[in-house]
Amino acid sequence: MRNKVVWVLTALLGLASCIAIPLFIMKTDGDSHEQSSLDAIAKLDNPLAAVPSSRPKQPDILTYWVNQEKKSEQAGLTETAAAYRNRIDLYAAGLPTLPLFTPNKPNIQTPSTNMELYLRVPLSAQPLKPAESATPVTSTLAKHEPASGVYIGMLGADRRVGYDVTKIEDVYGRKHALYLSYVGWRKVQTDTNTYFPARTAERVKDLDGALQIGWEPRFGLNDVQDDEYVRRFAREAKASGIPIFLRYASEMNGAWVPWHGEPQLYIEKFRLIHDIMAEEAPNVAMVWSPNFWPPDTIDSYYPGDAYVDWVGFSLYSTPFSAEKEQLKGTVIDTFAPLYKRYSHKPIMISEGAIAHTYLPTNQAYWSWAESQLGYMYGLLPRLFPQVKAITYFNFSKAQAIRTNGNYVYDIGENPFMDGYYQRLIASDWFLSKVEPGVDPIQYRYTPVLDRSLPSGQQTVLVYPKLTNEEGKPPFAIAIYQGTQLLGVSYEAPWEIDIQVQSESASEPWYVVAYNDQMEVTAVNSVVGPITGANSVTP
Repeated sequence: MRNKVVWVLTALLGLASCIAIPLFIMKTDGDSHEQSSLDAIAKLDNPLAAVPSSRPKQPDILTYWVNQEKKSEQAGLTETAAAYRNRIDLYAAGLPTLPLFTPNKPNIQTPSTNMELYLRVPLSAQPLKPAESATPVTSTLAKHEPASGVYIGMLGADRRVGYDVTKIEDVYGRKHALYLSYVGWRKVQTDTNTYFPARTAERVKDLDGALQIGWEPRFGLNDVQDDEYVRRFAREAKASGIPIFLRYASEMNGAWVPWHGEPQLYIEKFRLIHDIMAEEAPNVAMVWSPNFWPPDTIDSYYPGDAYVDWVGFSLYSTPFSAEKEQLKGTVIDTFAPLYKRYSHKPIMISEGAIAHTYLPTNQAYWSWAESQLGYMYGLLPRLFPQVKAITYFNFSKAQAIRTNGNYVYDIGENPFMDGYYQRLIASDWFLSKVEPGVDPIQYRYTPVLDRSLPSGQQTVLVYPKLTNEEGKPPFAIAIYQGTQLLGVSYEAPWEIDIQVQSESASEPWYVVAYNDQMEVTAVNSVVGPITGANSVTP
């Protein structure tokens, strides 16, 4: 996705103004039917029994939709409530009794998605077959790195938080591990008479959190010297007493920043800052963080493994590319090739977001953005286990207008994203505290490269790559063996608990995607794209 990013210096943030995408607004009947949710639940006829799994217990999808419908009605969001009501009704109607095709002859002319199947296996287990590309094994963890799991982070520039990091837990339902702040080069923090953002660090320390700092040499690389400014900043960082992720001179591959254009000078200055921090501030982890676009200039700026603790990426999903609407695809398409190059290091999405409103036309893409959020927080960490942190760039409409931005990223200004974000980060994959070596995830996902599935209780994950022009995800994904339904999921990360009988384990499986009319829109009945060049196999 080719996203234009315009770098804007503001007195408030001193940050880069980033890109995003519009969303698809669901047009539904706005009439209120308060009893409809209960009626739909009452119509459920023998719903599938869930097979217990090791996943954290969360409200089932139907309960979640019912709760969201009620909240939307109470907030006066009649279209949103109607959309949730439609989902409840579709769930109640159920899947077709039998598929309208055979596994060997799927009758889908234009599939809406290409689907890949992954199997959950213990970390001690070997892959079913060698994966195309595996995460390199490292003997030691990097500074502040968890053994598994993902630190959740946020820039609290949204309407409800308003830069007060102490509000984030109350607003979003869970404590965050990382808090993002931007610091202009040679700028004095007048409230503390420091170069380092000491006041913000104090608040973060009270929250038992860590600080990610975007440190931006706004006067160019030649102004970066081993001088009292840099040394004092480092000593003040050490004095903060909290873990610091220093994202120095990020997005260097983009022409919108003044430190772009001289890779060798950039490397020299990055190494200089690394060496000073190593001397003065052992609590600082150096984060080398390009933008995901343009990708062809990224490698030339890499300072070398000895100088980089974490690799970060700015990663945005927007519905426009080159000033044309582009809803097809997800952040995974963009991120997969970058991951293959840099997964020997822990990776953070140092700033990432989903745009849900396009300001030039004030067009909303609410449900499109909801599904994109599921790919970023549901599928991406599971498919790419070296991703160890995601910081959401939560930028409000008012802030976007103030900085001449085109997009709104504020989670709370999209009612579909608001509840879904809280649901996604409730998973044990996400960590609320920076604790080096913590290891909550004792399994991984490996691609299923055979037609058969192992017998017994299994958890599988389906990755539906969005190939349709509207960027519409499946409403439901089901797994069959023959005509037997093994399991179904209605949300990312599309994890499905199944029970495979030993006598039928060798029978071919196939995965079916249904749209929001419960029509079959895609079938995967072959070993398929997992072994191909476009696979995202980690």
